[in-house]
Amino acid sequence: MISVVADEFDVPALGLTVVLTGDITASIRAHSEIERDFVPERSGGIVKGKTISVVRDFSETVIVLDTGDAAAEEELDQAELLHLVVHEYGHVLIGRLRAAAGTRPPKTTRPKTPDEVAAIWAYEAADEFRCDLFSNAFLGQCITVTPSSGGESRRFTLADLLGEGYRDAFAGLLDDVHPGWAHLVRAYQTRQVGLDEMYDGLLFGTGAILKLIAHADAVQEAGGNAPLLTGYADHPAVQRLLRPVWTPIREVLDTSPTLPPLADFAAADRAIQDCGQHIVAMWASLGVTGHLTEDDQLYVSVR
Repeated sequence: MISVVADEFDVPALGLTVVLTGDITASIRAHSEIERDFVPERSGGIVKGKTISVVRDFSETVIVLDTGDAAAEEELDQAELLHLVVHEYGHVLIGRLRAAAGTRPPKTTRPKTPDEVAAIWAYEAADEFRCDLFSNAFLGQCITVTPSSGGESRRFTLADLLGEGYRDAFAGLLDDVHPGWAHLVRAYQTRQVGLDEMYDGLLFGTGAILKLIAHADAVQEAGGNAPLLTGYADHPAVQRLLRPVWTPIREVLDTSPTLPPLADFAAADRAIQDCGQHIVAMWASLGVTGHLTEDDQLYVSVR
């Protein structure tokens, strides 16, 4: 089924290799120059699939899938393997479309500004949401669920496969966002940590939580449930920091196709990247801003 999707969405030609491995860490490090320090642990759990662009425009890509350690009896079941394959294939298609549409940010040798990082974080989170729903559509075409108590069969969904895992992980990290991020900035201001540690911790922590929200929200959507953040609306992390950032991204996602075709991709992707301004505003609310100096160096300011 997935072999015809690229043609349907006018994705330019690409070469794809799929690697099935019992050691995802070693395999990813072997296939990617920029992933030499890759570790599979993430906020939402363990990474079991990764898409690597061998060529920057995604004309040559590698998908690495962790099939588990047979000796430890941790092999993937068919539903999980199908999800991983289709999800990562979605990343391949989106990466190729982004390159063809001309919306992938240019590579820089200097550190990126907060605006540049925020645009990337916005589209990377959106990509996870899109790829999860792309997978959900295929799962529903391939697998059905029949209630044990009888009744009509229905389509299998991502919610059946993943349950509450992402949602529970998100709930467990809310205090790390607030008051955690404010405490991190304060730790720099009181000279308990250095500028780089604070700045990197804030930026990479933001990217990680946005991807976790994207995964959890996609599972909510697949299961026909209310959006993730509505269940945590009273938590200060959601009220002050996360809702103002994720809501604009979700609005673009809700008003554009799960996988925009090439003709529409640039407009949809620019709309997502423009949502980065809300991430920058959130960082500024914590007192952290940054800009380029006249000699093209990054200057980070903390008030």
